Amino acid sequence: MRGESVAELWVVLQEQDGLPPEYNQEVLAEAQELVQQHSGRLQLCAVQLRAPLPTATEKNTEPFFKSIAPERFYVLEHPALERYTTEGYVAALSWLIRAHTPALIVTSATANGQDWAPRLAAQLGLPFVARCLRFVLEQDTLLTLRALYGGRAYVQTRTRLGRLPALVTFVPGTRGTPSASRSQVGPSPAPEVIRYQLPLATEEQSPRLQRLGIEAPAAEEVELEAAEKIVAGGRGVGREGFAELATFARLLGAAVGASRVATDRGWVESERQIGATGKSVSPRLYIACGISGAAQHTSGIREAQTIIAINPDRNAPIFALADLGLLGDAREILRRAIQLLQEESVGV
Repeated sequence: MRGESVAELWVVLQEQDGLPPEYNQEVLAEAQELVQQHSGRLQLCAVQLRAPLPTATEKNTEPFFKSIAPERFYVLEHPALERYTTEGYVAALSWLIRAHTPALIVTSATANGQDWAPRLAAQLGLPFVARCLRFVLEQDTLLTLRALYGGRAYVQTRTRLGRLPALVTFVPGTRGTPSASRSQVGPSPAPEVIRYQLPLATEEQSPRLQRLGIEAPAAEEVELEAAEKIVAGGRGVGREGFAELATFARLLGAAVGASRVATDRGWVESERQIGATGKSVSPRLYIACGISGAAQHTSGIREAQTIIAINPDRNAPIFALADLGLLGDAREILRRAIQLLQEESVGV
């Protein structure tokens, strides 16, 4: 890191439907761990982009910092930031970087994060590493761990840091949402809040892309790392059973996942694979259908809050991890669940 002065590590927060998602806490926890390793030389800061709010409706910081509070909280306000746009985020963060120049900037590798981060890096010429599983600072070097080939291989990268900050996107679900420390007494100390009314140029206030509306993706298209509900299938579902599984997931508002067996046999695309050689997820609800529960798969779901397992084998390892187990054929249970959800939706 530069010199002996205290450098800033920024976590750019994101919002989902006007609320702070859980993966903000995950990135803050990873950043806080790095700050603790460099005690006295690195300062944790958070950044929020939003439209100006009336004083009477001012948001407090508690929803953003449940168990981890930064030392400083930058709030960037401009009418153009009411909704996410690439131009608005890149322009706002470019302005803040020129004003403060942190050592490292981190955000979640969500759809929005993966959109603005590389563009910001290209505009300012910043070192950029995408979709990291770990990141560490050693002197003037950024070390990162990334997955390749759908998680079948890993690579560690070394990036030399100069006078410009580095930019990193962190894969959601990598470490799970942190819980408040039992030893913590009372709420976290409130951070120092610094607000800026941004002087964005006219072309940045009227972006080339205009928001026409929001269309929810199909269950097969929802990103697993960001999903709050996941319905996953394995060998016991079979190729034909994935159509029923997708229907159930759609009715439940969940994403579709799969075990390695299902992806290796081509029943589902490899991007849906969960486990040691796939993706690690941290949903509020995880329903495993016809999945035996081998260690390769369960290593990717240990951060799930509630696990429901459906399997005809009472000795299946998945039941040891499940909060609720249903003993029976997964396809039969899925058909019955679909019927009940459809009847409920029409008020039968």
